[in-house]
Amino acid sequence: MKLKIGNINATELAKTYNTPLYVYNKQTILKRINELKTNFPNTNICYAIKANNNQEILKLISEQNLGADCSNANEIKMAQKANFKIENSIYTAVNPTNEDLEYALKSKIKINCDDISVFKRLLEIGKPKIISFRINPGFGKGKFPSIVVGGHGTKFGMNEDLAREAYRLAKEKGIKRFGIHMMTGSGVNYQEYFTELTNTIQEIAKRIGDATNIEFEFMDIGGGIGVPYEPHEKQLDIEAIGRSVEKAFKHKAKLMIEPGKYIVAESGTLLTTVTTIKNNFIGVDAGMATLIRPALYGAYHPILLANNIDAEFTQEANIVGPICENTDFFAKNRAMPKVEEGDILAIEVAGAYGFVMASSYNGVLKPAEVLVNNNHHQLIRQREEI
Repeated sequence: MKLKIGNINATELAKTYNTPLYVYNKQTILKRINELKTNFPNTNICYAIKANNNQEILKLISEQNLGADCSNANEIKMAQKANFKIENSIYTAVNPTNEDLEYALKSKIKINCDDISVFKRLLEIGKPKIISFRINPGFGKGKFPSIVVGGHGTKFGMNEDLAREAYRLAKEKGIKRFGIHMMTGSGVNYQEYFTELTNTIQEIAKRIGDATNIEFEFMDIGGGIGVPYEPHEKQLDIEAIGRSVEKAFKHKAKLMIEPGKYIVAESGTLLTTVTTIKNNFIGVDAGMATLIRPALYGAYHPILLANNIDAEFTQEANIVGPICENTDFFAKNRAMPKVEEGDILAIEVAGAYGFVMASSYNGVLKPAEVLVNNNHHQLIRQREEI
């Protein structure tokens, strides 16, 4: 049986648009958004644009009345173009330029400063009506060490003592509205972790509030809700997470979350053509310039033979791309069926941190992107040309 994306054969999509090709299933995105809205009914949900910034994907998400989580001025502009409600969105930058801070201030987005030094630069540009600071609580969690963004040795956020100083400074400068933020890692598959974050941010907010005599309008526990990539991983119980988090949140402030991967990862498939069979190496026309996660993190992605997803596994093979680096692997010693040159492989769960991290290394051209909606498909980004 051939792999279908929506109701369309993946091999037909590959034939129509050529490969490498990113394909996204609209219904999967809508399903994940609906799950979040249903299970976090009292929470302001902001989509992390960094996960997938295709303009048609952004428009689809903004139509569901989500806010945007932006990491620089370009992402604010993307959010504006896609009609996100900027007043319900948040800007959190690491080492921003003054130009970025100026644009964020003019856009009226909620500004979340990563350090007191950033806030001091912001004050030289103008005074925001509401300010938030990013807390590093001293711990973090993530599927890979390099995507843990809380705890010792990370470049993100500030400790509680420095944050307290920042809030005091903001109050001295006449700012009267405040938020507080904490993002500690990505791809977390530990359900109870999000309740722990909720309790921790409330505890920190109470200590800072008591010390500075300020009240918080919102508390943001960040994103990080993981999805299953590997065969042994299970889908998180989002109903249980939402119920637990909202029950644990006792503060009168508005709770915020910033999911990215959870919304788009499982919607995406990277289709790639087998070009070369050499010993136990299966060479394909996609590479680490197309999808870097396996080379960068050692990340696992399911890989299917799109021509026949029921084919029996008969070999262990290495699936590699055309890039002049020995890190250019999608899989090592992976159980695979018999594969022939010209076959189409489907690299799954590729909707997050896929195209957005693509490069032009080795002169590789960025792939096309297609959105599938049941029986329909549309080109949402043209293939790059030389």
